[in-house]
Amino acid sequence: MSIRPAAVAGLFYPQTKTDLYHLLSEMLPQHSPTHPKALIVPHAGYIYSGPIAGQGYGLLKKGESFDRVYLFGPNHRVPLDGCAVPESEFFSTPLGELPVDQKAIASLLRFPAVIASDEVHAEEHCLEVQLPFLQYLQISAPIVPVVVGECPASVVADIIEPILAEPKTLVIISTDLSHFHTYENALQIDAHTDLKIMNADHDIKPTEACGCHALNGFLLAVKRQSMVIIKMALGNSGDTVGDKNRVVGYGCYVVY
Repeated sequence: MSIRPAAVAGLFYPQTKTDLYHLLSEMLPQHSPTHPKALIVPHAGYIYSGPIAGQGYGLLKKGESFDRVYLFGPNHRVPLDGCAVPESEFFSTPLGELPVDQKAIASLLRFPAVIASDEVHAEEHCLEVQLPFLQYLQISAPIVPVVVGECPASVVADIIEPILAEPKTLVIISTDLSHFHTYENALQIDAHTDLKIMNADHDIKPTEACGCHALNGFLLAVKRQSMVIIKMALGNSGDTVGDKNRVVGYGCYVVY
């Protein structure tokens, strides 16, 4: 049994089960469940982006039953053309282990743009930080983690569109927005990106969203399927931690 251990516990989120569970309980609002098909959520340290991500996760029903949960996000550590799924059978966090859906992995590997690589996943935080939210909500479905590197939107859309048609899957797109601008400049840049997301435009640039390749492919698939995008929250690290000189933008959206 191969396990991908937590890489950023103690850095992006608490290392102990008790502290992590307590923080998650503070970040998840008491929304009425609306059973979204997909979430677009940020992936910074919880003190920065956790409350914004929580706005989306709060719409999921505790213990909600899914066949599997797909997670798509960008590569921060290892250069990558195309997409990479893990070879590991489980992903671990302080809240326990989540199984990787091997059947879904095998299906994705049929796409020429998809490779299997534990190296790409080993230190990548963008998908790992989503897992404790699922575990806190007692969503025990197997996961399908996909890191998306340089890849045309049409290629990613061809991968995601059939997934959106599956009746009992959840899709999570992990991305932050603009990086390291002043608060005022970030507001302008992120407002422009927000319009693109709400219109399902798939020409978002890396300077507008670090997860643009996964996001663009997802938005193209959403447009093809005529799905509905709803904004839950838009802000930046200046709002959550107070330093407004060099901020990172975050948005949370749900798709039905």
